[in-house]
Amino acid sequence: MAIGHFKKQCTQTNETCKVCGVSCPDLRHHKCLLVNKCVHCNGDHVSNSLKCPIVKSFRAELTKKLLSSNRMSSSYGLTNTNINNTYSYDTTAFPVLPRPQQPSPYAFINNTMMNKIDELISSVRKVYDTLEQFSKKNDEFELFMNNKIKNDEILSTKIDHLIDNDEEFKKNITQHEIKITRHENIFIKLILPMLDEISKYLSVINTDKKGGTLDADFQAIINRMRVQLENVTQNKKF
Repeated sequence: MAIGHFKKQCTQTNETCKVCGVSCPDLRHHKCLLVNKCVHCNGDHVSNSLKCPIVKSFRAELTKKLLSSNRMSSSYGLTNTNINNTYSYDTTAFPVLPRPQQPSPYAFINNTMMNKIDELISSVRKVYDTLEQFSKKNDEFELFMNNKIKNDEILSTKIDHLIDNDEEFKKNITQHEIKITRHENIFIKLILPMLDEISKYLSVINTDKKGGTLDADFQAIINRMRVQLENVTQNKKF
């Protein structure tokens, strides 16, 4: 797409998004994808960015033309001065004209036009400086948005990892609970009854032929152990 002309001079009928480069009849109905694409060089920046090589080349060429025009004007003025210096000036041949009674209207108009032109040039310079600052801010904002998108992607990846780790942790907890339940069933249904039978047998062999207790302390220990086993079986405290 050519640059260096005004909107009224453009032959293109559709409007072009300066961010994504998509051409459409009306930008008000355009849904921009916010993916930077230059319409001049297809680079990953907005079309009016100063880092575009085509825009840089156009500005450099325009600057050269302006400087060349100024040099030509200066050279033309010097040439005329040199030519005029070849004439001989005789004051008697050209008497001094009488001073005008009032200033010439043409001089006033000329001064007014020059002042207007100076004001216009000053305004154009201010607009150019403002556009330069705006372009710089736009580039900074573009860099900020790109960094934000990258950071958001990194954060999203970390969140996905945390979700995966949480699911894996839940699976491990479930497997651990299954193992605990299995071991608890083995302990309650197998080991505790076995210990109860052993304690009963020890109580039997701790009696003499007359039915008396041979070792009272040992019998007390056995009885206490049986009570504790019964409490464990019934989910009670010792």
